[in-house]
Parts: sequence; C-alpha cells; structure tokens
Amino acid sequence: MIHHLNALSLTEKLRESLQDSGDGFPFAAVEANLAEYANNCASWHWHEFVELAYVAEGALECATPGGTFTLSAGQGYFINPNILHLHRMRGSAATLRVIEFMPSLLAGSGGLYARYVAPVERCRGIEALMLSREKPLEGEILDKLKELFDLAQREPKGFELTIMEGLFHIWRAMVEITAPMLRRPGDDRDASEDRVKSMLTFIHTHYDEPLSVADIAASANISQREAYRSFRQVLGTTPTLYLLHHRIDRAARMLVETRMTVTQISLACGFSSPSYLCKVFHDLNGASPRAFRLAQLSVQGLSRPERRFPQGVPTCPRALGAAFAFLQSGREYGKLSSWRGRTCII
Repeated sequence: MIHHLNALSLTEKLRESLQDSGDGFPFAAVEANLAEYANNCASWHWHEFVELAYVAEGALECATPGGTFTLSAGQGYFINPNILHLHRMRGSAATLRVIEFMPSLLAGSGGLYARYVAPVERCRGIEALMLSREKPLEGEILDKLKELFDLAQREPKGFELTIMEGLFHIWRAMVEITAPMLRRPGDDRDASEDRVKSMLTFIHTHYDEPLSVADIAASANISQREAYRSFRQVLGTTPTLYLLHHRIDRAARMLVETRMTVTQISLACGFSSPSYLCKVFHDLNGASPRAFRLAQLSVQGLSRPERRFPQGVPTCPRALGAAFAFLQSGREYGKLSSWRGRTCII
C-alpha cells in the first residue's frame, strides 16, 4: 500500500508518526508531492523512524541543522531518526518516493542491533546523507529503494519478507558508507536540538498570543541568550525571525483557506494591528494580503475561500502549521535579516 501525502501530520511536539498499516510491521511507503504542500515545503519536523527516499520528479532542497543539499530526479537521501529536517521544492515540481521503517525492524534490540544499527542511528554526526548514482554503493541503495516501493505497491504474497531482505541489503551498504563518519568527534548539537524542539513546539502552539523571547526561552528552561545561541546553531536564525515568519505563514494559509478579514487574521496570528501585518506581509511576499488572496484563489479557480474560519477552529487558531522554509537559504536569510534591527515580538 502506498500512502499519498500532500501535508505533514505532526503531533504538538512536531513529531511525525510512521504511516504504517498498524499490523505490527513497522514499515511504510509514501509518495509526497511537495507542489501540493503549503508553501511547497514539508517544514521542520522529526520522527523516530529511518527515512530513505528518492526523487521521482523535479528537484528539492533538504535541510538539517548541520547543512543543506539539493536533489534532482534520480537522486535520494537518508535521514536518521530524531533529526530536525525540512524539504522544500525547487522549481515547479518535486515528487518524493519515501521508505520509512523503525530501526528495530532490522535487528530488534539485541547484539546485532548494538553492533550494526545503533552506531549509525545514534551518531550525531550523521544527520542526513545525499545519495547519488555516481557512487556504486549509493546507486545500489537507490535501486533497492525503487524495488521496495514497487513491492509495497503490489503487495504480492510474502512481500514483507522480501522487503526485510531489501532493508538488510540497504543497511549493509549504509554501514559501509558511514564507517568513516563514526570515527569523527561529535559536538554539542544534541542538547541544542532538544531545546529548539521545545521552543518550536511552544511557538507553534502560542503564536496567536503576545510573546517575547523570554517566554520562548522559558519554554525550554533556558536563558534568552541561550535561546538565541541555540536557534543560531540549529536553524541559523533567531527566535524573533522564526516567530515572525511562522505568523506570516499562518496568515497566508488563512487568506487562502478561510473568508476571515485581514483584521481577523491579524488578531488570530498574534499581530498587534492589521497595518503591521500588511506591512510585513508585503515586505516578505512582495504583495499585499488582498492581492495574495486574489492571486491564489485565481490559481485554484475559486472566487472566494469555501470556509469562513479555519476548519475546526472558529476563533484564534493554535493548530500547528508549517514554518516558512527560508531558514537554510543564505540568499533569503540575507534579505530577511535586515528586519532584525526593527522587528519586535508582539
């Protein structure tokens, strides 16, 4: 069975759950079309399963706290469990075919797990790996991913056993590829990532309220200075900018998905006034909220949004939303950092 996704399904802690069938086989095959995601981006999130994927169409950018790489059709990637990451479409299309599985599927929790799985899974120096056909072992993994995706789609008798065989083949190659990386010294990013996860969860839950950096820092039980340091180290931005862009992202969603007025949206997203929302929205998107709404509805062939308020939340929404995926782009961040001196958290 193939799961087709056009949005992330996250818990309040930004954790993505495995899209398995619940039959005790912790494996899933997923097709994700980023063109259908809000802002063409699967925003910052993490999960407890291993993620391997190849690009079936188009191009995308994959970002983790440790860096960013761009993938085109035919290339793929590996994401370790518990790593914050995002995917962002580059160009006009990006379709991913993803294989997800729990590490325990490979070797349970015994000696084989400790010898071959845990060293890779727990190595903080291995956040994500780009896979390309230029290297033979990586090419083998990409071929095997396509085989597993096809198996999951057809589900012939005993396909789970064949999938297990394929996963063992992939992991043997992964052990060989990552062997040099396991000898590298680690860093202190582990603690910073945990703090940032807590602060992102707080922002995504309370963005519609008056917030300060002190409030955000307190959610992770750290000082404001440490909050700034952690955001810089993990996401390459500041709490202030992240909150601002998350609010604008939520406003953009409401403009397209609801019939709320700009005044109502500004209040629902935590802005002090409609005029401030309009100013920031125009500076970041190059269009006023009204022009943005009309343009998006025109693309969808609609004259107005179908709902009066966000689905399931008739007033100030606190639902998690996708954060703007500007955080790993040097060009875009250079443009946005000019706000630092004149932006306050409202």
